[in-house]
Amino acid sequence: MSEINLNKEDIEKLLRVGVDIEEKNRIGSFLYVDSGVYDISLKQEGVEILPLNNAIEKYEYLKDYVFKIVDRNKDAYTRLVARKGLSGFFIRTLPNVKTLFPIQTCFLIKKVGFSQLVHNIVIAEENSELNLINGCAAATYSDSGSHIAITEFYVKKGAKVSFTMIHDWAPNVVVRPRSTALVDEDGVFISNYVSLKSVKSVQSEPNVYLVGKKAKAKLYSILLADKDSFLDIGGKIYMQGDETSGEIVSRVISDGGKIISKGSLIGIGKDIKAHMECNGILMKEKGEIITIPELQSQNKDVEMSHEAIVGKIAKDEIEYLMSRGLKQEDAISIILRGFLNIKIEGLPEILQKSIDIAIEMAFKGM
Repeated sequence: MSEINLNKEDIEKLLRVGVDIEEKNRIGSFLYVDSGVYDISLKQEGVEILPLNNAIEKYEYLKDYVFKIVDRNKDAYTRLVARKGLSGFFIRTLPNVKTLFPIQTCFLIKKVGFSQLVHNIVIAEENSELNLINGCAAATYSDSGSHIAITEFYVKKGAKVSFTMIHDWAPNVVVRPRSTALVDEDGVFISNYVSLKSVKSVQSEPNVYLVGKKAKAKLYSILLADKDSFLDIGGKIYMQGDETSGEIVSRVISDGGKIISKGSLIGIGKDIKAHMECNGILMKEKGEIITIPELQSQNKDVEMSHEAIVGKIAKDEIEYLMSRGLKQEDAISIILRGFLNIKIEGLPEILQKSIDIAIEMAFKGM
């Protein structure tokens, strides 16, 4: 374990991204600071948490999972992580085990200008359930750096994985996640990405392959971009199995920054159901929101739809709240919080609460 101390400011920042050092309502933790593991803990049997390099040494079969569903030559970032070696977490639930509370994982950048490179593997065995909250942040004094992460999810038959990411980086941090999920028959994969603080740029497009019959996937994004931020967030769901379903939903606010919100739903199997929607609010003239929805069908037996709405806050909504005694800035803040505060079907209550808290904290003092 690394010999790095977390100060009061570090701990408070981690709390803002859903990571509680005291582990209240958590069954385990994996904390990674700069380039090393800071802490690992686990409170429930039937679940494993290990540094990935140690897991590879312990389980020979894991070598077949490394870069199995993420192409190491996908781009410059995946090649960089591949050269770096195995440095990240391995999390696995055994068959029929359901996590009582979430496991929290955290990647913190403390060194100014540091480039953090990680590779993670998650396996949910048959009929198991795994809830993860991933809080990533830069220390309050560290205003620059980069975070490049590869995560491979394997959701076996009848298993369910909920993965909620809440990020609080810094104005000059570059973030490049590369993740892919492989979902078997009756499996469920839910991914939520929340970014409400200033960051130089984020480029992310998780891929989900629904290979088993009746597999499901939901990708949700909740985004706020200030004038210094560029967010390029998307997702692709390949519905290869029959009776599979996919959903991509985003709520975005540009407060002067640029947001590209895109998604692809690819229907391959029979009796596919899929929906995509992006709702955006422009707060300033210099802001920009671009929505790019894509539907593909290779079979006539599909139900696929998309919708996109981009605009500004309705004047009458602000005036109504002001007539109730609120100041204009308070009225706007309430409207924006309500706009972002979507309820995600199938998400455990404790993870939904973490998202709600992150939204509330983002607008505190506005």
